Amino acid sequence: MSTATGIHISGNTLCLAHLEKLDNAYYLRGLINQRVSEAFDFDPKKEVPESFVEELRQALESLPKPLGTLSFSLSGGLYHIQKVPLEVVGEEDRREQILWEASQTLISPVDNSAIDFIPVGRVAFWTAVRNGVIEAHETLCSVLGGNRMHLCVAPLALFCVGLPARVWESGRQMAVHIDPDGSFYISVENGILIGVETAGPDVSNLQRWLSLASSPHRPCKRVYLSGNIPPIAPPADLSLVAHPIFRGINTAKLPERDRAKLGHASRFALALGAGLHKLMISETS
Repeated sequence: MSTATGIHISGNTLCLAHLEKLDNAYYLRGLINQRVSEAFDFDPKKEVPESFVEELRQALESLPKPLGTLSFSLSGGLYHIQKVPLEVVGEEDRREQILWEASQTLISPVDNSAIDFIPVGRVAFWTAVRNGVIEAHETLCSVLGGNRMHLCVAPLALFCVGLPARVWESGRQMAVHIDPDGSFYISVENGILIGVETAGPDVSNLQRWLSLASSPHRPCKRVYLSGNIPPIAPPADLSLVAHPIFRGINTAKLPERDRAKLGHASRFALALGAGLHKLMISETS
């Protein structure tokens, strides 16, 4: 058995999804969605607000134990993610290529960030998270009692949350999540991640992505939506559906007090995805 608590913080809203993996199945053990009195954006130059720490601590204490690893979904502005062609085959050579790509893109030296990458066939998605952002999360976990920490950028959380639901298996699909801290878009074809983008929380980004989805070149079957999606008239040939994030997740262990929250799945997409990302990484490590 392994456990993880996915955490997504956007504006003054805190979302938690507590997961347990047992016998190759994922069990949902707790859901929290609440306002916090003072937001924390993980700016390394700022002190962690005491009120935020206390409210997060109380929220975590209300969940079943063990909490497992605290897996944070990083919102826009806390990371960089980019797709590049892979030109070499060896793991070490690939890492050198990614570091070179990052050095050509990032404003600050690559030593100031943690660089990672995910190879997908002949391309890779590389991510960069500033050391200061990592240290801010480490400080928070230390103050909370030394919980283990895991970080997941929002587009990868959005991808992971669709895996148990088996929504990526056939054809071309897209997913969009919008919250106060940003808009996140992914494109998936036959189960393979082929595109990501992070932008501001502006309805124009949603309109642009929907236009892309309905273009005659490699048309998209459907777009899965989550977060604070504004009212919008979609293209006539495009199917927009709520992201079925709890499909494929066993809710038998979810406390009665949390069951009503299952009807508000849209709020929990990135928190649940961050928890799944940690448990899925552990499966292959």
